[in-house]
Amino acid sequence: MARLSIRGYARHRGVSHTAVRKALATGRIEADAEGAIDPVAADAQWASSTNLSKPRNSVIGAPKQRRLPGAPSEPVATPDVGAGETLNGSSAGDTARLVSSYAGSRAAREAYLARLAKLDFERKSGKLIDADEVRAQLFALGRRARDSLRGVPDRLAPILVGQTDAAVIHRMLTEEIERGLAELSKAPAITIASRRD
Repeated sequence: MARLSIRGYARHRGVSHTAVRKALATGRIEADAEGAIDPVAADAQWASSTNLSKPRNSVIGAPKQRRLPGAPSEPVATPDVGAGETLNGSSAGDTARLVSSYAGSRAAREAYLARLAKLDFERKSGKLIDADEVRAQLFALGRRARDSLRGVPDRLAPILVGQTDAAVIHRMLTEEIERGLAELSKAPAITIASRRD
């Protein structure tokens, strides 16, 4: 393969020319006297001097700066390693599995952090409410309805005892049920306290 310029090697690696310049300056890779880079030799040097436990910045190839917990991060790029080359003393297949499992774990972690951030936002904006609080208030409303309906026989039994006309009994039952429903509709509405932390 022909020797490449700094920018040509940067395109070959998929990194910025600044990352290649920094790699040259720090001795991670070497160029010849004219400044040309042998891509095969440089790839091997780059791979052997890359610490996979530290995620790399995609622009300059340097380890990323510390970030706040929960803040999103860039995905880790898999370095280019040929079939017969080694990285940190392991085979290319082992390295690819290590990088892919790390990248997969990191991607899963970031996906969960994004979901948690979305849930937190929706809770604080009032779009998401606490299910236990809703259940408790619905239970209280159901209990009020049950108690109102259970009171119908006690209120109507003495009145209906002497009635023989089915139309009058029907009207009285209907009025009592409507009165109970009116009481329920006047009950305080279900309120969900929004928590804006």
